[in-house]
Amino acid sequence: MIVIVGAGLAGLACATALHRQGRPFLLLDAADAPGGRLRTSHRDGFTLDHGFQVVLSSYSAVSKVVDIASLQPRYFESGALLAHGGRFTHLANPLRHPHALVEDLTTTAFSLRDKLLLGALVTRTVMSSDSLLLSRCARRDDLSTQNFLRRFGFSALFVGRFAEPFFGGVLLDSDLGTSSGLFLYYLKKFSTGRAWLPAGGIAAFPAQMASALPSNSLRLRTRVMALDIKNERACGVTLENGEHIAASSIVLALDEPTVCELLERPAPERARSVAVVYFKSRQSIYPNPCLVLPESGSGLVRHFAQVTNVAPEFAPRGFHLITASVLDFSDLSDESLAHAVKMEIAAIFPNASASLEYLETIRVPYAVPAQPPGFANRKPFPNLPAGVFAAGDWASGASIQSAISSGLDSAHSILNPLYP
Repeated sequence: MIVIVGAGLAGLACATALHRQGRPFLLLDAADAPGGRLRTSHRDGFTLDHGFQVVLSSYSAVSKVVDIASLQPRYFESGALLAHGGRFTHLANPLRHPHALVEDLTTTAFSLRDKLLLGALVTRTVMSSDSLLLSRCARRDDLSTQNFLRRFGFSALFVGRFAEPFFGGVLLDSDLGTSSGLFLYYLKKFSTGRAWLPAGGIAAFPAQMASALPSNSLRLRTRVMALDIKNERACGVTLENGEHIAASSIVLALDEPTVCELLERPAPERARSVAVVYFKSRQSIYPNPCLVLPESGSGLVRHFAQVTNVAPEFAPRGFHLITASVLDFSDLSDESLAHAVKMEIAAIFPNASASLEYLETIRVPYAVPAQPPGFANRKPFPNLPAGVFAAGDWASGASIQSAISSGLDSAHSILNPLYP
């Protein structure tokens, strides 16, 4: 029997691959629903994702595990609204919207030099393989994204008006201290693909994966408390209720702190968190199907979106749903945070002041693992016992693509033990 601990994307992907090859397995998760960090709540007809999470059409692994069309993808425009100094700049991706090239070049949001540098950098990343870009994450001379942008020649204005608001939100890192390799990877993926949401919310993604598995292969509300290892080889797991499940192979498809706990290893660096503040409104505050990026340093909000411009199903008829992502919120109550966020949105769109009604704040303490320069060079779990595998997006860069790929890799190692 193969036991997979954790029904997030990595665990579900591993289970999917094993099922397709006819191998018996048991997938265990302590939560009440599959999906790990891809969670969705429903309140009064509104669809509230736990964190602003999107799928990119440039993620090649997605089509290997789900039927994308049946998820009814709702696509964002490949671009953003930059809010700066009481003005707006509509920045579109010229690779997706060639007609916007002239508009992008003539915008005064940042200098012509910055625009040319951005074009050169995008061209470089698009021409590079994913593996080459991600290999920077393991290099000892890897730079932080902030330092990379400065060395490349970008101005502070460009960093403050675009790089920090957009990629700070993607990486959940306002200071852009994350590995430049991961930044370059994401730059390529956003340049060559479009962001989308399932019409039913982000949790519809893992729910579809789970529904394709045998009904008796997934046990929820089942917490694994210990691994059973004899003679440096996996032999099973022990559950919270004391039950022992024998296993010839164990896949730990969990967040890094939980893997460390089960393996009795030191805890990793603290992960990055996010709070998502939701508002409802009967009045549209802007029409574009894209993010709004407040200038860096202007407040708490990293970015926000009227998500019903993209997915009208996320709100009942007659309402709009607005989601705002905040990274620095630990000392604020939900009420104080909501008030501050509302004031910041209203400062950009004055018509929003009277129309926004607070709906809910969802805090995600563990949103993405820490990913400093060179993070992929470390080997967090060397010398695992025979038959034990660790999977998750903490290894090579937090993304839906990485999580799926790590689960598929674990399945490949089990199915083909002599061919890594």
